[in-house]
Amino acid sequence: MGKINDRVCFKCVFSVFLFAFLLFVPFMAMENGDCLTCHSAKDLEAETERGKKLNLYVPEDALVGSVHEGLSCTNCHKGETSFEDIPHAGGPLKTDCKGCHEDVYDVYLAKDVHGNALKNKNRRAPTCASCHGGHRILPLTSPDSVVSRKNQPKTCGGCHGSEETNLEVGITKRNLISRYESSVHYEAISVGKTGAGCTDCHGHHNILSSASGDSSISRSGLANSCKVCHPNETRAFWSGAHGMALYYGNNDVPNCSTCHGDHDMTSLRTRVGDAKQWAATQVCIWCHSNSRMMARYGLDTTPVDSYMKDFHGLTQRGSLGASATCADCHDPHHSLPAGHPSSRTHITNRGATCGKCHGQVTQTFALSFSHKKALAYSGAKAEQIIKIIYIILILLTVGGMLLHNFIIWLNGVRKKYSKEKHIGVIRRMSGFERTSHILLMVSFFILVITGFALKYPETFWVKFLFSIGMTEVVRGFIHRVAATVMIFDSILFMFYSLFFHRGRRVLVEIMPRWRDFPDFFNTMKYYLGIKKERVRYGMFNYAEKFEFWALVWGTAIMVITGFALWFPKSITAIMPSWVIGVSRVIHFYEALLATLAILIFHFYYTIFLPGEYPMNTSWLTGKLMADDAAHRFDDGAIQLMKALEKHQDEKDRKKVEDEE
Repeated sequence: MGKINDRVCFKCVFSVFLFAFLLFVPFMAMENGDCLTCHSAKDLEAETERGKKLNLYVPEDALVGSVHEGLSCTNCHKGETSFEDIPHAGGPLKTDCKGCHEDVYDVYLAKDVHGNALKNKNRRAPTCASCHGGHRILPLTSPDSVVSRKNQPKTCGGCHGSEETNLEVGITKRNLISRYESSVHYEAISVGKTGAGCTDCHGHHNILSSASGDSSISRSGLANSCKVCHPNETRAFWSGAHGMALYYGNNDVPNCSTCHGDHDMTSLRTRVGDAKQWAATQVCIWCHSNSRMMARYGLDTTPVDSYMKDFHGLTQRGSLGASATCADCHDPHHSLPAGHPSSRTHITNRGATCGKCHGQVTQTFALSFSHKKALAYSGAKAEQIIKIIYIILILLTVGGMLLHNFIIWLNGVRKKYSKEKHIGVIRRMSGFERTSHILLMVSFFILVITGFALKYPETFWVKFLFSIGMTEVVRGFIHRVAATVMIFDSILFMFYSLFFHRGRRVLVEIMPRWRDFPDFFNTMKYYLGIKKERVRYGMFNYAEKFEFWALVWGTAIMVITGFALWFPKSITAIMPSWVIGVSRVIHFYEALLATLAILIFHFYYTIFLPGEYPMNTSWLTGKLMADDAAHRFDDGAIQLMKALEKHQDEKDRKKVEDEE
């Protein structure tokens, strides 16, 4: 009898629930239909408190496929008045997610940086709908969900793709989204593999600032976040020297993002052909080449210095990754001192470490390379002694060779100079022209040395100059003095060319002419063996004209840009700021071009050209031998130079007579 009553009761209860459900469904449909009476209109709009237009259109199938498909409008949208009051006179209807997701909502408002911003009524604070969407919220497992791993960059990028927004909330790192989309994580996700999305590292509803100790991306918390996908590497890291130091609060040591990057996470195992990425070495030397940081822990930069000079380091530097990196010899995650028994570089393990690349090796081979400080290991003292001996030997040998050859060369210059000075019959350069040339030469090379010393401060010759007292202040002063001398010399030569008889004639002769083109081609034919007769030129050949006008152009460019760099405050007061940067670039490359032109072109014509060696000494004597002049110049040029010399002699004689 009891069983029968139980069955009857169950049927009664079931009937009541069934009746209620059947009664509720049409009511719900009717209620949604009531809402859609207005909201199905595509042009339905409202105005926000800030006067912004807000479209209120809701399609009839808005919830189809959504996780909220079975809910009614009023389950989520709450109002302070009856829904029958159109248009909701009590104020806009607010979305209430807390009714069903109270646990998540409480966490979000209690800790999350977004939730706290929302509590503080920050206008940029995201709501539930900002991340999850509005009506069509799809399951997290759906690839079309706005919070799926593949779509998270776009969803989060709605706010964090803006640098202005990031800076406003204290996020100073740039290009977060674009850098993440270049990472190995997103690369894996984009091809359907497993990879970390935004929420895997930052969390979901309890996102904290990286400065918070409880944050999943704090310096110490990040490794535990990475542990979800990389458990072996994380365990190795925490038991290594870096991990243990980080555990005890030392922020000098690296964590995962220090080496692999943060949003642009990369694998240091990536290869380009057979070469390992240079990054696998760079990430280590960022810290281990910092002498001040290493000194804190009783270390030095010797390991980096010695590695860079060894075969491994040289090939790394030369080809950006052709042999062993730091990570190949030292376990990148389980990094331990060489004295630790578990270290890859411990004496008992070094053979196996080298053997990964070199096959089975002897202990002697394994000991042939060391990062130890100079004189701190067997054989180092012998290396130092041999190095010193060879440096002395090289200096004596090469220095002796240079001195020997210089004495012979100088003797040739002296003989040629003496011959031209005493029996030279053709005046090639006047006294003023020789003086101007010497001033130009001296000031030019001083400018080159002092200018490039600023551009290449790490080179050995600049360090030597610094060691003998040429500090930046001294260098800058000398550079400006030399520039002033060159400008003064250029102005004097300009006046000489305009107001003196010889200067005007020289200026006319050095002007480019049509005959320079056939002279050039005939010269090339002669040196190629096509033409047998040597070309004879006017007072200046095409190469000398090219050099002269290149000098005029280069000097003008250097003076203009030099003044901009010398007086930047005055220049930027009347011109845009980019003038300084442009002047800096032009000044450097024009100086480089001028220096190479002098060394390659001018020195060849005045020193190494057959017939001129060991040097064209007319810049010192001002004269040429008759046979040399006949070899180089045509008859008209020789007559002109003689006429100019005669005119100058008559002028000098008249000046002497007037003085007497």
